Amino acid sequence: MGFILPHKFFNTKYGEALRGIIANGKHLAHVVHFGDQQIFTGATTYTCLLFLDKAGANECRFVRVDDLSAWRTEGKGTEGQIPAKTITAAEWNFAVGAGADIINRMKAMPTKLGDIADIFVGLQTSADDVFILDYVAETEKSIRLKSKALAREVVLEPDLLHPLVSGQDVSGYPSLPYRQFIVFPYEIKDEKAALYPFEVIENRWPKTAAYLAENRKRLEDREKGKMKGARWHGYIYLKNMTRQGLRKLCVPRLVDELCAGYDHDGEHYLDNVDVGGVTLKQGYEDQGLPYLMALLNSRLLRWFFPNVSAPFRGGWYSANRQFLSQVPIRLIDFSSSQDKAAHEHIVGLVDQVMALHRQAGGAKSPHDKGALERQIHAAARQIDDAVDALYGVGRETVR
Repeated sequence: MGFILPHKFFNTKYGEALRGIIANGKHLAHVVHFGDQQIFTGATTYTCLLFLDKAGANECRFVRVDDLSAWRTEGKGTEGQIPAKTITAAEWNFAVGAGADIINRMKAMPTKLGDIADIFVGLQTSADDVFILDYVAETEKSIRLKSKALAREVVLEPDLLHPLVSGQDVSGYPSLPYRQFIVFPYEIKDEKAALYPFEVIENRWPKTAAYLAENRKRLEDREKGKMKGARWHGYIYLKNMTRQGLRKLCVPRLVDELCAGYDHDGEHYLDNVDVGGVTLKQGYEDQGLPYLMALLNSRLLRWFFPNVSAPFRGGWYSANRQFLSQVPIRLIDFSSSQDKAAHEHIVGLVDQVMALHRQAGGAKSPHDKGALERQIHAAARQIDDAVDALYGVGRETVR
């Protein structure tokens, strides 16, 4: 049997049962995978050709089409044979062509990001136009912001405001910006989030209370009036509330290249599902977030990541928890002097790159900025080389 169908089920949770049926019978005979290329005019689809053999096949001919015109005219693609014994109900992220051996070796590494880190999403307010505001200016006791809900500027006390990070704010080593702020009317105590009663907000932060009151009808009408009552000024969904203030890495949900920013003070809160937070699990804290940041920003993992992610139109890839969890992590053995030295070297370079970015942001002349950018490039290249060495991969593999 042959089908033209979306390939999304290759690496999604909901496709696991179907992959299992096909794999258990060794039915997968031939796949032509078009990645993010758009086959049908006027429709955004992610397509493959899937050929199944009822009697079973010992291997699958897998063809990855990177140039649609060449495939249509000459049948050209990057292809290889995938042994049936390696095809299971797990995600079908088949690697063929140059670097396939390295990719498969990295996939086989025992430790994945999901084993050592918690990956979580941001705040869901159901009224972002009210709670999320654009930064304008600030004084010692107040912050001036632009409200989308009111289409004008407002001045609020800083106490219930936190800088917000979205996917577009993360670009690797540069510091996270103060582009937007979120009103967070909650108190975090004993690892629990409690909504401040509105009367408390009125007494302690009258400007913020007045702003919320001006938007009361909008907030009460959320989800057909679900928020009418004492909780009208809070969020509907309360997931990950206590995690927002943790030291963490921030990874955009959609990436053209894998990258991670560092919220080293736990100051930035996360914007819904647009960006994910990454913290180390108990027992792995000694690896350190700066080291993990170096791996996620490295040339090697940028090159590797599309092989475990789902493609989107325009060369974008999903970096949500499902796919981030599959990234192979080279754990440092601190009883090994060689590993320990490599860790110290990489973390020192990360500190250097981040400091250089801060200096470049304040550079007053193009000459100074250019000199700093060259230093940044040189230090980042040293990180890449050090990560390659840890994973046992040559630079030529990932150019």
